[in-house]
Amino acid sequence: MGYELRGVAAQYRIARRVAVLALTGVLCLAVQARADDASVAEGKRIWKTKAQCPECHGWSGNGSGGMHSAGNAASLRGTQLTRDEIRMTIQCGRPGTPMPHFDRFAYTDKRCYGMTAEEMGDNTPDRAAVTLQSYEIDAVADYVATKIKGAGPVTRQECMDFFGKGAEEHCSMYPDKGKLESSR
Repeated sequence: MGYELRGVAAQYRIARRVAVLALTGVLCLAVQARADDASVAEGKRIWKTKAQCPECHGWSGNGSGGMHSAGNAASLRGTQLTRDEIRMTIQCGRPGTPMPHFDRFAYTDKRCYGMTAEEMGDNTPDRAAVTLQSYEIDAVADYVATKIKGAGPVTRQECMDFFGKGAEEHCSMYPDKGKLESSR
């Protein structure tokens, strides 16, 4: 009988450990989801203010930027780039285009496209007016990949979410999502 109790106790300890490990895994996923949401929110803030991406790509990422691009920047809403390719573009710019690099040390070594500025020559992207830390580049890439890429036509709600309270008049030019979907 003593052996049976020890066996049951051992099984209980194992079951308890498995339950703790499972709960730990679920909590880690929940924390990761919050971290991703936080990264996207931080990426939006950096997009809007520090990196000044709307000046070229437009506030919605549709390529209809301001005076710096006159609508010549890439539409990120239709991009086929992966999140990692978006990140690389932010970090290293686009050789031979006006897209600058935001990594202070880009092209000082081979971190960007496996080339240095000397090897790139005239195709080396300009350095952006401000540079971003690696975690900031990650956050902007998260924002573009989750909120802009594949978003389709701009909607009124998206405009309101971007500009916040008081933007009703500014955003009235965009259709509601429901009306947009019914016109397809």
